[in-house]
Amino acid sequence: MKQSPHLLLALSGHGYGHLAQCAPVVNALWQQLPSLRLTVCSTLPHAVMAERLDGTFTSLAIELDVVLPMSSAWEVDVPAARQAWSRFHEDNDAGLQRDIDLLGGIKPDLVLADIPYRILSAAQAAGIPAVGLCSLNWASIYAAYCGTAGESEAILDAMWAGYRAADVFLAPEPAMDMPEFNNCRAIGPIARRGVRQKPALLGRLGLPTGTRIVMVALGGIATAMPLANWPRIDRVAWLLPEAPDSPRDDLLGFSELPLSFIDVLASSDAVLTKPGYGTYAEAVCNAVPLLTLSRTDWPETSYLNNWARRYGGLEIISKAQFESGQFMNALEHLWGQPVPNVRPEPAGIRQAVEVLLELF
Repeated sequence: MKQSPHLLLALSGHGYGHLAQCAPVVNALWQQLPSLRLTVCSTLPHAVMAERLDGTFTSLAIELDVVLPMSSAWEVDVPAARQAWSRFHEDNDAGLQRDIDLLGGIKPDLVLADIPYRILSAAQAAGIPAVGLCSLNWASIYAAYCGTAGESEAILDAMWAGYRAADVFLAPEPAMDMPEFNNCRAIGPIARRGVRQKPALLGRLGLPTGTRIVMVALGGIATAMPLANWPRIDRVAWLLPEAPDSPRDDLLGFSELPLSFIDVLASSDAVLTKPGYGTYAEAVCNAVPLLTLSRTDWPETSYLNNWARRYGGLEIISKAQFESGQFMNALEHLWGQPVPNVRPEPAGIRQAVEVLLELF
């Protein structure tokens, strides 16, 4: 093995969930290979990635897949998505050559993709080992929302070809079914474990002992928040990424707190979110119950919700309830559910690292 192996992380810029999924793996890989060099290709801000990645890395603001257009944190803008994927595949041969040339310039020893697919085909053509890592894939998402488009068959063929080109595609629990891949390997969950520091968190927020904290985490996608309609509940505080411009003392922000995101989450009494792997996995692995928005059209939702019910508390609210604030009963019901005796271990981190070390 080289003294300084070089990993290219091809990272989707669609929200923060893909970063949350692969960062623990890269951090654990650094522990095994302290000299590891990392280059990240992503449209996510460098500062956002640096919050999750423990070592130094080079970032290139290159979009290697379509950043799925969204109307909100949980609603896909289908016409815009169809147009974006159509543009991405206008000349697939030329796009593939650009990715091959990119690899020629970066010269990685291994490619890890979460979840761009064309770079996996490029790696195969360049003779570079490559791993896909994600609980979902863009081909299944495209088929669900854009599969009726006249050009969909050719686009889907290119997507499937990319994912099948990987040496292995790692699917962390609770991944959606991917029967189209013969290189798919199921692994355990991937999530960080935080340290519960509830008294310290209450003190930092200036809240009295006994206050319940509901963390609001919608996955890094801009969404209008109807906070004026949300209920004021005795001894309950809403904790958002940024403190809103509001006179209410129960609407607070956590971004300026001297605690890590994962410790704030682990210290919360519930998380208000939408179906998405990163927040679900971290909440469940830290025994924090989920108050989640209904998202019946998203192909991954049933897998996430069934898993969350198995290991922890889950209550589903509608978009109308989110907008109107009529979810106090759902929150109380969530807190009335029995606390699970076991929580899943994030074994997928170790399992993914073992695969990467073998390929290095």
